[in-house]
Amino acid sequence: MLPTLVVHPPASIARDFIDYPYFSDLGAVQLAAVLREKGPVRLVDAHALPGSSLEWRADGRAHLGATVAEVLAACGTGGPVGAVVVAVTPFHRPPARCDVLGATLEGLKALFPGVPLVLADCYQSGQHYVESQTLLEAYPEADAWVKYEAELTVPALRAAGAPKGVHRGASPVLDALPLPAWDLVSLPAYQRFHQRVVQNLGRGGWAFPIDGRTLPLVTSRGCPYSCVHCSSNPERERGAPKTQRRYGAAKLKAYLGELERVHGATRLEVLDELINVNEAHFDTFLSEVSSLGLKFDVPNGMRADYLEPRHFAAMKGRVATVSVSAESGVQRVVTEVVKKKLDLGAISSAAEAAHAAQVPLMIHFMIGLPGETAQEINGTLAYAMDLYDRFGAWPAVQFATPLPGTALAGSGAAPQVDDWGPRFQMAPSDTGAQVSAEELRRFKWTFDERMRASNGPQKLIMNVTYVCNNHCTFCAVGTRTQLHGHPTRQREHLDRYRAQGVTMVDFDGGEPTMNPELVSLVRYARHIGFTRVNVTTNGRMAVYEEFARRLVGSGLTTLLFSVHGPDAQTHAQQVGVAEAFEQTMKGMDNCVRLKPATVDIGLNITVTRSNHDKLEAVAQLALDHGVRWMNIQFLTPFGRATKGLMPDTEVAAKLAMRCIDRFKDRMKFQIINLPFCFMPGYEQYLMGDLLKLERHMVFVNNEDVNLSKYLAERRTRKPVCETCPHAVFCGGFYELENVPEPPWVFDEEDAARPLPEAPGVQLPVLG
Repeated sequence: MLPTLVVHPPASIARDFIDYPYFSDLGAVQLAAVLREKGPVRLVDAHALPGSSLEWRADGRAHLGATVAEVLAACGTGGPVGAVVVAVTPFHRPPARCDVLGATLEGLKALFPGVPLVLADCYQSGQHYVESQTLLEAYPEADAWVKYEAELTVPALRAAGAPKGVHRGASPVLDALPLPAWDLVSLPAYQRFHQRVVQNLGRGGWAFPIDGRTLPLVTSRGCPYSCVHCSSNPERERGAPKTQRRYGAAKLKAYLGELERVHGATRLEVLDELINVNEAHFDTFLSEVSSLGLKFDVPNGMRADYLEPRHFAAMKGRVATVSVSAESGVQRVVTEVVKKKLDLGAISSAAEAAHAAQVPLMIHFMIGLPGETAQEINGTLAYAMDLYDRFGAWPAVQFATPLPGTALAGSGAAPQVDDWGPRFQMAPSDTGAQVSAEELRRFKWTFDERMRASNGPQKLIMNVTYVCNNHCTFCAVGTRTQLHGHPTRQREHLDRYRAQGVTMVDFDGGEPTMNPELVSLVRYARHIGFTRVNVTTNGRMAVYEEFARRLVGSGLTTLLFSVHGPDAQTHAQQVGVAEAFEQTMKGMDNCVRLKPATVDIGLNITVTRSNHDKLEAVAQLALDHGVRWMNIQFLTPFGRATKGLMPDTEVAAKLAMRCIDRFKDRMKFQIINLPFCFMPGYEQYLMGDLLKLERHMVFVNNEDVNLSKYLAERRTRKPVCETCPHAVFCGGFYELENVPEPPWVFDEEDAARPLPEAPGVQLPVLG
C-alpha cells in the first residue's frame, strides 16, 4: 500500500486575524496519527519546515508557514503516494479561493497526477468554523472534501478507492484516537517557526505567549452552550443538542505526559472551546500539568461560573492570562440576546478571585449586539471599567461580528467578514443594534482612550505653598492660611512617589515662586529621576531677571503662566491686583528669552464670566510673546469658585472651539475640566486632561489625595449622559452650587504652627 501524504499547507492571514493560525496544524498532525494506524503515512507541515515563518506580503497580509515551493519540495521527496489529504482551515478563508492554498493544490496535482486529492477540515476545536457549501467549486484541483471531523471518514474514503464529492465527517470517540503524531514533525523547526511568528508580528505584548517549546492540544471537543456568536459543534445535525466529548482521565494523563516527556513541551496552548465545564476533567488537567511542571494557556477562554478560588490558586504561575467571557455587562443582553445562560455575578466573583490569587484575568465583551441600546452599551463599558479599576481584570471590548454559520448571522445580521481578518471584531457590523455604526465607533474609541489613560503615567501635584501675591476670584486654595510647605517633608514626598514609579511632578501653590525653596525642589526632583517637571506660576516674581534665569535653568521641563485676560483690566478683574498684568507679561518675556531649548512655555487661562469672550485675544497675546501653547481651563468646584463666576458653558465652549479653529495651525491647545459633549469633534483637545487619571496632590499640610477621584465625586450625571458614547470616560458635569470645603482645610493647630525655617534667600513680594 502506497503511503498517504498529509499536508498542512501555508496560508495568508490578515493583520488582525481571528483565533490562533500558528497552531492550526494540530488537525493535520492528529489525522496523520489516525492514518498511520491503517498504513504508511507521510506528513508535511508548513509550520515545521526549515524556512517556516511569518512574512508580510505586498498586499498587507502575512504569509504563514513555509513557502509553497518549499512545501512542494518536501512533498516531492519520498516517492509515490496513494492519496493526498490537504488540511483546509478557517485561515484559508472558505469559500473564497485562497491564493496560497490554490497554488499548493496546483503544485500537488502536478507532482502526483491521477492521485486522489482530498480536502479535509481537520478538526481544530476552539477556532471558528466557517460554514460553506461551495468549497470544491473554489478548488477544482480537489476530488473530495470531508467536512467537520476527518479522523473516521478520511481513512474510510482512502480504503474505498477514489473519493468524490462532499462527505460529512463522522465524530470519533476521543479516547479511541491515537495521540497526535508529533514524532512526524520536526519540533526544532516548529519551535523556530513560533519564534519567528512572535518576532515578525511585531506586537507589543502577548496575553498568551509562545515561549520555549509550545505545543497545541485539545482535551475536549464541542461546547454544551448555545451562544449566538459562536460556531462551535458544526458537526451536529440540525436540531440536535450541543454536547461535549472529553478525554477520559487516563487518556488525558497519558496525552499530557507524552507532550512533556517525549516531545519536550514546556508550555501548552489548550485550544478547547470550553475546558472547565466538567469539574473532574478540569481538576485532572490542573493536577497533571502541575505534576509535570508545565505552563499552559487557554486562549479560547473558560466559563467564569465554573471557576473557583482553588482553580485560580492552582493556575498561579502556570498561566499567563486566564480568559473568561461576559459578552455584555447587562444581564438582559447576556440572557436574552447572547443566550449565554450566565449570571454576571460569576464574572465579578472570578475577577475578585483572580485578583486575590494574583492571576491575570481577561474578560471579553461585545458591543453592537442585536437590539442593544446606547444605555446598555454604556452599562457594559461601565461594568468592564469597574472590574478593571477594582481588580485589574483586563477588558477585551470588541464589536459583535456575525460569522457565517452562527446564530448571530442567522438572525438576520449581515456578515461583515469576508476573509476572517481585517474587519473581524475591529469594525461595527450590521447586527440590528439600536445605535449607528458611527456611534459604536465613538463608544469604542472612548473606551480605548479611557483604558489608555488608566495605564498612562501618574502625576504628582505638589502645593509648595499657600502664599500668593494675587487674589484670584476662582482660587482653588481659597482662604487657606498662607504658609510654605516644609522642605524636608516635601522632599520625602518626592522620594515616596518616585519610588512608586511616578516620573511627572507639577509644583503649584498658592504661588510656588513665593516659596524660596522652589528652585532647589525642582533640582531635587530632577536629581532623583523625575523626567517631567512643571511649574505653574503667575509669573510676577520672574520680572526679576536673575530669578527668571534661576527658574528656567532649574531643570524644569515646562513652565505655565497664568494669564486670565488679554489686557490689564480684564486680568485684574480675575486676579485682584491692578499691576499684576504688566508684571506677569514681563516675567513671561524674561523666561521666554532666557529659557534653554529643553523648556516648553505655555499659558493657562481660567474661563470666567468676564473673560470667556476674550479667548482669541489671549491666544494672539501668547503668540505675540513667543508662546505656542495654551490651556483653556473651566472652573473646578472647590476653593473660591462659585456659580456666579461661571460663564454660560455652552457659549464658552463654542468660543473655545472658534479660538482653536483660528490658531490650531500655530498653537497647541488643551481644554481642561469640560465634558466631551460641549465640544463634539474636538475630543482630541480634551484628551490631554482626561489622560491624567492618576493625579495625586500633596498639600502644604502634608496631606495627599487622589485629585482625579476627588474631582470625580463632585461631578454629576444628567439624563443626557445615559446615552452619551463618552460616558465611560467623562465624569459628567461640575456643580458649583454650595461648594463644600475640600478635605485639606487647615485646622487651628495648623494655623498656629510657625513657618519652618529653610535655607535660601526670600525675594521681595510684589504687589
